[in-house]
Amino acid sequence: MRTVVTGRVRVLRVVGELNFGGTEMRTAELLPRLAAAGTELHLVTLSDTVGPGPLADMVTRHGGTVTAIPLDLRFPARFLRLVGRLRPDVVHADCANFSGVPLALGALRGVPGRVAHFRGDDNRPRTLRRRVYRWICGRLLGSCATDILGVSPSSLTFGYHPGWRADPRCRVVLNGLDLDRLRRPSPDDLRALIGAGPADLVCVTVGRASPEKRRWLLPPILVALRELGVSAHAVLVGPGDPADDDRVRAAAHAVGLGDRVHLLGPRDDVGGLLRQADVVVHPSCLEGLPGGVLEPVAVGVGTVAADLPGVRFIGDRLPGVSIVGVDAPPHVWARAVGRAAAYTASTAPAVAADRFEHSVFAIDTAASIHLEIYRRWASAHPGRDRVPRESSRPPVGSGW
Repeated sequence: MRTVVTGRVRVLRVVGELNFGGTEMRTAELLPRLAAAGTELHLVTLSDTVGPGPLADMVTRHGGTVTAIPLDLRFPARFLRLVGRLRPDVVHADCANFSGVPLALGALRGVPGRVAHFRGDDNRPRTLRRRVYRWICGRLLGSCATDILGVSPSSLTFGYHPGWRADPRCRVVLNGLDLDRLRRPSPDDLRALIGAGPADLVCVTVGRASPEKRRWLLPPILVALRELGVSAHAVLVGPGDPADDDRVRAAAHAVGLGDRVHLLGPRDDVGGLLRQADVVVHPSCLEGLPGGVLEPVAVGVGTVAADLPGVRFIGDRLPGVSIVGVDAPPHVWARAVGRAAAYTASTAPAVAADRFEHSVFAIDTAASIHLEIYRRWASAHPGRDRVPRESSRPPVGSGW
């Protein structure tokens, strides 16, 4: 028998900014389940931009708050004041190694639970300045974190430390997806929207505009498909960036395919668009556990992605992922697109959804682990009113 908390659990969660990115979407999808179980979530963004992502309205709708505390010289004092006012049971930081800073500030204020969450594989080349930064933040994180989570084994290996398995604070908490969101229809007929013919292949890419997403690889892949006799369109969904968008458009015009590459920007009907795709192409070279691969696989759409640890992790557990080398030329991507499109044509969406709901990526599993961690530290927080009850359920573990 163990005591668990059934009163409100107050969590202060720190993210970089609110946008249509993986961290924000996964947090948004967990929030209704956490709130229903008694979690009060207060959000801090390290940017003074609050929106236009999915979290701000959802947080306030479930009784929380959103506070922008930009990273400047006033950040420590402002963050400490907020912690003192809210008196959270847990500070949960989704800021890679920088998480050590808010966790250290939380420790100064006596917050019992201090969770660092690694979302990506930080395997980029590191300058001396970056190595020093990681060392300082890593020392803070190592001394102040009570729990260290990763969305995949590789996110802990590359983001936190190669020897993470020997650290009892570390565990893998896989991202879960809300299939109900992906089942919502789109108001648009995608083929009509982009002017695609009945025989054209529709390739969709979902992700924000940033250099590591390598969205400019789509036009050369379309050229390689044309050389194989396949007429195709590329549809890019996600928040844009002027420089990155211009690079995509320039690559398309350089090969004479300006009318075949479509930048739709951020959408709240991603699931409805994905279900109209023939294939998803995810050329990113830096990921943790990519939602841009999980989402299409969950609805039965074949996906081509670069050979990254998180992509292999998904491909080992769910069918529909075609993996190519990170530096593979366009004709290799094009051949993989053909295999992925064949998977889409032969897979019933209902079968794919049922398979996903019974996989390790089920969202209820992720919600249960978050609740177990939050309640454990809430029960250790003196001075807060609690309603304890007895439970014989064992702690939920990640199993990795």
